[in-house]
Amino acid sequence: MSKLSALALVFCQWCSNSFFGHGVRNSVWLFPSIEFIHLLGLGVLGGTILIINLRLLGIRFWNDQVSDLARELQPWMISSLAVMLVSGFFLFSSEAEKLYGNWAFRAKMTSLALAIAFTFTFYRKVTLSEEKQISPVWNKVAALISLALWAGVGLAGRAIGYV
Repeated sequence: MSKLSALALVFCQWCSNSFFGHGVRNSVWLFPSIEFIHLLGLGVLGGTILIINLRLLGIRFWNDQVSDLARELQPWMISSLAVMLVSGFFLFSSEAEKLYGNWAFRAKMTSLALAIAFTFTFYRKVTLSEEKQISPVWNKVAALISLALWAGVGLAGRAIGYV
């Protein structure tokens, strides 16, 4: 076992034995309530990403500039991402040791890290710059990569329960 795997296992054991892990795992209503909040955040985040990407692809919202749309939706996107990360940690802590060996969970976390990194670097530069500064080809590339990464998060997250 590599040092990183050993460290991840220790973290999972700590999460599972933490106050949060015990509380969520031993409550009848806490897990479904947190999951509801997590899915609500997912809906808002997915909606904001979809709206911006549809505009980048030139499919909808033609009258709005990409930068204006992105600035308007950015608080919703960041807030919903924060809600998802916090609620996701609580859900994770309730079954952390079980998720340690789940390949779908690892795929979700990898996709999530890549999606967040992409969203707050290249994608952000494309969406917040003036339309004349960025080529329409780069708009489409950014939208397709964004959609692929966030779809990977969602699909891997859905697969967790089946693996």
